[in-house]
Amino acid sequence: MRIFVKRENWEDGIWMRLPATEEEAEQVRRSLEEQHPSIMLPFIGAVDSKFPELENRLVGEIVFPTKNLDRLNQMAERLGSLNGEEEMLFRAAFRLEAPYTAEQILETLGHLDCYRLHPEIGSFEELGRYLSQEETSQLSEGLEVYVDYAGIGRLRQEDRGYLTEGGYVEKRKDLMEQTEAGEGQSREKESETEKRQETEKMEKKQGVFSVTLIRESFTDRYVRFALPLPEQELAEKKRQAGITQELPERVEISASIDGLLEHLPPGSTLEELNQAAKVIEEMETCSGIEWKLTFAALEAELPGTMKECCCIIQNHQTYELLPFPFLVPESYAHYHLEQEGFSLPEGLKDHFDYRRYGQEKIRETGAAETFYGVVVNREHPICLDHGEGQELKLYSPLTLTTFAGYPLFPALLHGEKVPTFQTVIRKEIAKGMREYGAGGLAETLYNRLLSGKISSIVPDVEEHQGQLWGVARISTRGELTERELAGLKEEWKEIVAHGWGDLFASRTLNAGNIRFHAGFWDTERGENLSLMTEEEFGREVGGFEIRM
Repeated sequence: MRIFVKRENWEDGIWMRLPATEEEAEQVRRSLEEQHPSIMLPFIGAVDSKFPELENRLVGEIVFPTKNLDRLNQMAERLGSLNGEEEMLFRAAFRLEAPYTAEQILETLGHLDCYRLHPEIGSFEELGRYLSQEETSQLSEGLEVYVDYAGIGRLRQEDRGYLTEGGYVEKRKDLMEQTEAGEGQSREKESETEKRQETEKMEKKQGVFSVTLIRESFTDRYVRFALPLPEQELAEKKRQAGITQELPERVEISASIDGLLEHLPPGSTLEELNQAAKVIEEMETCSGIEWKLTFAALEAELPGTMKECCCIIQNHQTYELLPFPFLVPESYAHYHLEQEGFSLPEGLKDHFDYRRYGQEKIRETGAAETFYGVVVNREHPICLDHGEGQELKLYSPLTLTTFAGYPLFPALLHGEKVPTFQTVIRKEIAKGMREYGAGGLAETLYNRLLSGKISSIVPDVEEHQGQLWGVARISTRGELTERELAGLKEEWKEIVAHGWGDLFASRTLNAGNIRFHAGFWDTERGENLSLMTEEEFGREVGGFEIRM
């Protein structure tokens, strides 16, 4: 399966095969930016598949946000795995259910077992005889020859299924049977799949956060519970797990609301998550929460504490998403004039400075552009000034590994050739950074609040006292709190250990006749792994004469 990825107002595009790896998708995204830069998100312009009916549904779908691409990959993998009979089931289910998005198509693919194929029914006449068996049995002798079974088949085929080239695909009768007694009665029969799905939904509703605390002991190792909890019960759960610090390392947390954890302060304690869970549960019970609007408000305001987050969640209805996705001064000017009821005389419309007017009104109202669209607060301007930005560095020991002369075991490199290695590594870093925008690796941050305060992260390498160090050069929007800095350190470890750093470490570099690999956070072979700020690095290593 292939999709044609393109941008708005551009006739050309790039074909991308699905499922696509992160590297393949990133290559397409970069190629699009190089060929046709635009603020508009790339979307599907055409589909090449053995199921041509998909094109009308998928054209216009956004491609590159991670969830969208994962969904498209899952759909392509599932479609590619269908056997002949399943393909016919899918074509019929597609016709009957008419899914209009990749998400809905995945749902259809997930319950093909709700359909049954009748290969013995190959024509409308045979279908008509099958669908009218009960009525036919009541006919007087000799009247059956006057029945237009083909007409019945054409008219009623989609009552329960769809006639394909391989036979009639019918929705299973046991899943269609319902009592006809009237309102309030439920199904007489319910499939095990539906029961399981309903059970899972109920489980998800039990608590806002699911927490697993891991004990040192291998007997009764896990302590699991859901938040919110009364404070005494939460304290008892932590005591059972032997945990005393605020946010233990041995903890796994998931949220019942997609995207919630990413929009809370990094490093939130269990007590703080419990506080948020209580607010959310109370809001959901009383009036409900519009999460898209709430996430936009949190991303715009960038609250630094859980108390501020809870306040935004409680007052999310004071925010408003505007009817355009990007904050363009001219667009905002027209919107604001319309909202205020201002009309311009015809003779002035072509001479009105919409751009300047829009810029001034954006500053006045505090309109902010977020991933979810442009948001404003109707009661007060959103504060976009988070103070003077910072320039930070995070240092970690660089691990240089070679397999030259050691066919079975890697060897670590040290010594006089370090300056040569530094030059090679820097060139490779610069080459790899072409794949990212102006913010570098900042766009890969998981936490949306932290991401909003980091304008760029660019990896580098520096030499100090004959040793190479991996460096993250970081620019911020405003000063980071201690907790935000701690959260940034944890995210940087993930980026260099499993994300960008893992890909970089897989590249073979050449310095003279030596082929080697460079790891920014090599947990397998790295020596004395640590992550330090510039100040901590100066105290730890002693002195600060770094040769560039």
